[in-house]
Amino acid sequence: MKKKIVLGIVLLTGVLCFFYFWNKYAYAGEEPYFPSGTKPEKGLQIGIIGDSWVVRQNLDSLVERKLLDKGIRATIYSSGNPGAKTKKIYENLFKDEGEEFSSKKVIDKKPDYCIVIAGVNDAAMHLGPEFYTRHMIMIIKTLMHYHIKPIVVSLPEFGVKEDFENKNMISRLSNRGAELLLNGGAEFKIQDYRNLLLENLKHNGLDKKVVVLNFDEVTHDYDKDRNLFGDPLHLNKEGYQKFSEFLANGIVNLADKE
Repeated sequence: MKKKIVLGIVLLTGVLCFFYFWNKYAYAGEEPYFPSGTKPEKGLQIGIIGDSWVVRQNLDSLVERKLLDKGIRATIYSSGNPGAKTKKIYENLFKDEGEEFSSKKVIDKKPDYCIVIAGVNDAAMHLGPEFYTRHMIMIIKTLMHYHIKPIVVSLPEFGVKEDFENKNMISRLSNRGAELLLNGGAEFKIQDYRNLLLENLKHNGLDKKVVVLNFDEVTHDYDKDRNLFGDPLHLNKEGYQKFSEFLANGIVNLADKE
């Protein structure tokens, strides 16, 4: 009897672990494009989609003001999902507007550009460059299908090690296990995520159609610029001032070229 109970517990634990890892690491299925007959409004229109970096410190308003200071009037539509991985950010593009964290409205507004700020949660959960790149390419292709020019912020610098140290034991083991299976036990570096995305953009013929803004212009070293961060995963008020200036400059440079 005891053996059966133990066996049942082991099997149940195995099933739960399987579904946990499947939910964490499985790729998103490709969603069918939806019809969108809306026409873009007059003037410069900009979308911003991503994770919590989009919703903190009223980033859309900050960028709007920075652009205005540079003589550019723009309307910005933003949609951020705190804690979202790139997989979720992609799926949010297809959620009905009444659903939580839907970013479909950004597509329906037909902005000239859409800034994509994503990947911190992928890297924090040690999901690997393949996971990140696959979903970033899906996001980019979706925006391009609706004739929206993607502006991708390279995966931001943040406190990867510091965030790992703050995790509970289960999360630590899960993350280390992922690196063992996906990367031979070696730690994934932020540059690994960036490099694979750039390689895939070129391989898919998208490198000339997508604007990539290098986050290193904000900071390339978390340890040296901790004054810009409120915690290992997020910028603080000072950091957002610099980040919004960086985004505004990127848009100005793009507008000048076009």
